[in-house]
Amino acid sequence: MSNFDQIVQLIADDLAAVEARLTEETASEYSFVDMAVQHVVEGGGKRLRPILVVLSAKVCGYAGSDAHTLAAVVELIHVASLVHDDVLDEAAIRRGRETLHAKWGNKVAVLVGDYLHARVLSMLVSRRADDPAMAILADTTQAMCEGEVIHAYKSGDFDISEAEYLKIISFKTGKLITASCTLGAHLGTTDPKQIEALTVYGQQIGTAFQIVDDVLDFAENPDKLGKNTFGDLREGKLTFPIIYARSVCNEDEKQMLEKVLNPNTDETEAIAFVESLFQRYGVENYCLKVAQGYADRAKAALAILPQTDARLALQQLADYVVSRES
Repeated sequence: MSNFDQIVQLIADDLAAVEARLTEETASEYSFVDMAVQHVVEGGGKRLRPILVVLSAKVCGYAGSDAHTLAAVVELIHVASLVHDDVLDEAAIRRGRETLHAKWGNKVAVLVGDYLHARVLSMLVSRRADDPAMAILADTTQAMCEGEVIHAYKSGDFDISEAEYLKIISFKTGKLITASCTLGAHLGTTDPKQIEALTVYGQQIGTAFQIVDDVLDFAENPDKLGKNTFGDLREGKLTFPIIYARSVCNEDEKQMLEKVLNPNTDETEAIAFVESLFQRYGVENYCLKVAQGYADRAKAALAILPQTDARLALQQLADYVVSRES
């Protein structure tokens, strides 16, 4: 049994409760709306963010049902963002199945993403205004939108720096992963050191997760990944592996790299060149080493927390984020 399977087994009852909340909170009396929503809500995925909410709450001593509610909330925010991303990226496959926009068109997909956000608001409406979750989630959803806008604006910018890119992904991907940890921490403690420890943990694994995701986009097996590969390359997006390759290759290779990132370039030629460049400069190994550095810092941040099964699971999860193949 893998470490990830062990983690899931440890909190199996909690995750079952989260799934029940997801189904309950997204149900619609209109059959088509219900069918379209469940297509994405039940579309698989590792449920990383709900796992982080539950484990962060447990490591701080909380084991109540509010963790299930907040875990469902962050998953719905995540799923809504994926639905909208697939429209923007014109992606046909997500989590091994047809995307919503490919199945029913862009209008349905955009509106389903909006519906999921509306359900999130409905789930939060009964919470007190001074509940930490309210400010955390408001800040998180704003940052995610800002990150998407900036990344769209920077699309095709061959000169984007590593620092700029890391800032963008800290908004697009990292904010919700970090929020998952911080939300769980607030359920179990008011100790600012423990809350900060889990926030730092979330920030570090959020960056590690996206760097690995960038590497996996160049994987040769789309079936294992659950979505089409080389999507970023087809769109001319600079991601962490491309930015590193640009920094270490020679001038002729750099000019060629800029050329193949143009969406008008022959796709087969672009993929072949990038694969050869990555192999020549050990790009994948470098990126995974950088990601592991973030994971190691995430684990180190947990040192002040009680030595429990939940803490061990969080440590194992940090390593899983780097070693995963999908």
